[in-house]
Amino acid sequence: MKVNMLSRVADGMFWLNRYMERTDGMLLTLNTFYILSFDKETNDSQGYKPLLEHYTDLTMEQINQVQYDTNFVLKYIICDSPNHNSVKNLVIKARENARGSQDKITKELWEHINSLYHFMNSPDLPKKLETSDASTIISKLNKDFLLYNGILQVTMPRGLGWCFSSIGKHIERCLQTISLTQAYYAPIQYNLDGNEDLLYWRRLLLSLSGYELYLKSYSNIPHNRKVVQQVIFNRDFAHSVIYTLELIDTYLNNLFKDNNLSEARTLHNQFGRLKSSVEFTDYHHLTNKELEDVLNNTRTQLIQFSTDFSKLFFSYT
Repeated sequence: MKVNMLSRVADGMFWLNRYMERTDGMLLTLNTFYILSFDKETNDSQGYKPLLEHYTDLTMEQINQVQYDTNFVLKYIICDSPNHNSVKNLVIKARENARGSQDKITKELWEHINSLYHFMNSPDLPKKLETSDASTIISKLNKDFLLYNGILQVTMPRGLGWCFSSIGKHIERCLQTISLTQAYYAPIQYNLDGNEDLLYWRRLLLSLSGYELYLKSYSNIPHNRKVVQQVIFNRDFAHSVIYTLELIDTYLNNLFKDNNLSEARTLHNQFGRLKSSVEFTDYHHLTNKELEDVLNNTRTQLIQFSTDFSKLFFSYT
């Protein structure tokens, strides 16, 4: 038995915002790493490795070969056609989903997505990335995605389409935060009592738009533990794990409030257990192993939830 609100439009809204959120996060991370690559005083042991690990299908051997190659990374991430997770291909996928949902999205949103599509398919874009124009292009793309989020927030009606798009967006954002956090804690064996300085954590915090908030939050907690407090448990930080999980929960409540199907209740309970496992973690006394487990388990459960959510709402007969 299928859920009554099943539709290709809901599927399109879910994936439209998910693709755009993935691209936004990828570009923010790329811009952060690109700018900091010019800082020769910073001892950078990873280069673009965290970006390539999370956002590409390159093998570890390939990543190790190109992790410091800025020209390769820029073209591979932004406009490489064989890379299915490049900005170009994600924008193409987002536009396809927007086209299928045109009766549910606003004219302003469609025009902006269409404009992005044509820019990404400009034939001279790869060549420009090899020149001094690269910085201008990355900056333009970051601003275009800020504008996309603004148009989405201001013009979209708050109906079922909004719920589906918001769930997709925040699933993607939560997974990004977890994966990037793992990329910086794994090399130090999740050591919460280590003495890594602010320069080590700066790339992670900038990639999650959390550097300024971090600097403004006064605390005598060492950086290794304080970063965890912000990126996982801070309810005031828009990219934290708990903040994104709470928003997903809010939109799930809106979807399920008039739905009495057992499948919907089962899915809602599944997500409730996932959220509670993070919400009731005592981060003040968190151990290294517990941190690793929280990140791994939350990521695994969220991927499973996303799969089950798609099966329930987007499986066509």
